[in-house]
This record gives sequence, structure tokens and C-alpha cells, in this order.
Amino acid sequence: MTNPVSKFRNGIFGSRGCNIQEAVDYVNELINTIPQTDQVGIRVGFGVLLNTIDNAVAQSQGPSPEKLAIIELIDARLAEWSTLKLRDRVMEIIEDDDISDQISDWMSNNFDITDYNVNDAIESWVENNLDEKISEAIDNLTFNVTVS
Repeated sequence: MTNPVSKFRNGIFGSRGCNIQEAVDYVNELINTIPQTDQVGIRVGFGVLLNTIDNAVAQSQGPSPEKLAIIELIDARLAEWSTLKLRDRVMEIIEDDDISDQISDWMSNNFDITDYNVNDAIESWVENNLDEKISEAIDNLTFNVTVS
């Protein structure tokens, strides 16, 4: 794994080894030497920098071995469960001769025809469309008159 922060390192400046708290204290000492009104923006920028560095380092390390082991166990269990359940359910459906009954049962449990008023729907369609359909039929009528 590469350190995502290394490319920003500058040899001109010193460091506090690996003691982050000492480095933060040093930055705060420097910030305190400037006027109070200018400190707020610098402190915000410094906080953003620290949070970003923390995120980058954590991401570069990847998930912990424990997390990877748990993910592997969960993935294996889900794969086994989904394969078994799907296969069992398909076999039940194939073995049953009452697929029509199953569909009817599902429709009865999930769809209530009383929620829909068919008569009102037909009346609404007639009111909205019948005049137009009659007019179209009349317009399309042709007469042949034969005189002898």
C-alpha cells in the first residue's frame, strides 16, 4: 500500500516524527501569532486538511482483516441461502400442478376488485369517447345511390 500523503511531503520543513498531537500543537502556536480575525479561516482550512488526510490514510489501508473476514462469511452465507431458497421455490412451483390456483390465490391476496368501480369506468369512457366515435363513424359513411 502506498501512502497517499507522501506526494505532498516537503523536505524544506521539519516534522514531529509520528507525533500528530505535537504537530497540531505547533500549528496552533503558529496560528495564535496572527490576528484573531485571520485565525478562523486558517483553523477551518487546517481542520479540513486533517480530516482529508485521515480519510485518505484510512482508505489507503483498506478494510481491516476482521471486516474482510466478516464480509467473506456474509457473502458465502447469502450465496448459499439464495441458491437453496431459489432452487427450492422453483422446484415447489414445478412440482405443483396447481399453478393456476397459486396465481388466483395471489390475486385474491393482493388485488381487490371492489376497489374498482367498473360501471363508473365504462360510463366515463362513454362520456369522453362515444361522441367522437359516433362522429368518426358518420364521417366515414359512404352511400351508393343507384337509379334505374
